[in-house]
Amino acid sequence: MKSNSLTLSQAHKIYTGDSMGMFALKLSIGGILMYSATIFTFFIIMLLSEGNVSDALKELSGTALINTFLTMDAGIVLMITGLIHYDKQFPGGKYFRTVNGGFDTYRKMKNASLIARVIALISIMGAGAIIDRLGLFKLSFGTNDVIYIGAFLLISIGLVNFMNLIKNPAVRGLSTPFIIFAAGLLGVILPNILDGKIYFALAVAVIAVPFIVISQKVMLNDYKKNKWNK
Repeated sequence: MKSNSLTLSQAHKIYTGDSMGMFALKLSIGGILMYSATIFTFFIIMLLSEGNVSDALKELSGTALINTFLTMDAGIVLMITGLIHYDKQFPGGKYFRTVNGGFDTYRKMKNASLIARVIALISIMGAGAIIDRLGLFKLSFGTNDVIYIGAFLLISIGLVNFMNLIKNPAVRGLSTPFIIFAAGLLGVILPNILDGKIYFALAVAVIAVPFIVISQKVMLNDYKKNKWNK
């Protein structure tokens, strides 16, 4: 198969064994299960403290904890996938420089991974919105909270791309989770400051799209120039 005929999904499968769709599905399920497990764990703690289900639900619902859990668990998914690299000195790194298409295949794989991460983020945010709408655990401003958190985590995807320009792997590894969670926490804090008004979150989401595209291009160009053959 010629390199220019490879789809993004096929390129992703060469590197990871998973198609883009399967990768997105695994990330989505993993993030949703993580979020569900986190709030369930804290519900049990509250239940043991309060003594009945109604009071435990009231204690958790509408608090910053539920929003923070959503940010934290979605952020973990983005952090892990955003830090995956195939540098030449890593196991398998030299092999991947010989696959059909070379760097072009790598570029397609990274773009497929990006799309999968965005799909997973939307899915996890959707799960948060459903849990709120069902009244299981209420968010302070409902769906607006979800949009705020999702918008700022979208921005964090672009920021992580720029973090990948850092040459020192230790600095890069330590700064990435900080950037992701700092961005996500803005999505938790700002609805309270702006009384849940959605306009600012929508503006951030609109800005995030070209920001991600530009950062992805900058990151890949830097990788090709400084890391692909070194």
